[in-house]
Amino acid sequence: MTSIDILKTFMASKVLNPGEIASNRSVVLATYRHLLRATGIAFRGDNDTLVASRKLAHESFAKNRRLEVGSVEAGQGIEHAQGVAQILRENVVQGKNTGGENYKLNIHEHTQRLDNETAKQFKGKTKTFKEIKDASF
Repeated sequence: MTSIDILKTFMASKVLNPGEIASNRSVVLATYRHLLRATGIAFRGDNDTLVASRKLAHESFAKNRRLEVGSVEAGQGIEHAQGVAQILRENVVQGKNTGGENYKLNIHEHTQRLDNETAKQFKGKTKTFKEIKDASF
């Protein structure tokens, strides 16, 4: 079973609560690897941003290393990291200026695609992390 399979199993499980997820070392490690892979997808070709994002992920996990196993805070941290990985993978698209006001976007197979009407609903609106995570497109 790969780390992604383990992560999917635990994310899909309605039996485990956040404390139980946080107490499972394999879920924590799978989440960390999943987050690093998401940074690789989102920032491919932009080495400076890729290195900075991976450093931030490492520092965040290291800072929370001392949280009590199975605590609510640990569960919330894992849930947050999983949400960040999903947003990086599906919603972050980098663009490169090709001259003037034209940009070449790095849209990949994981990029979430919406129809124009749905996209227009969100134009100019600021969303919180929770709103993005809870949105059903």
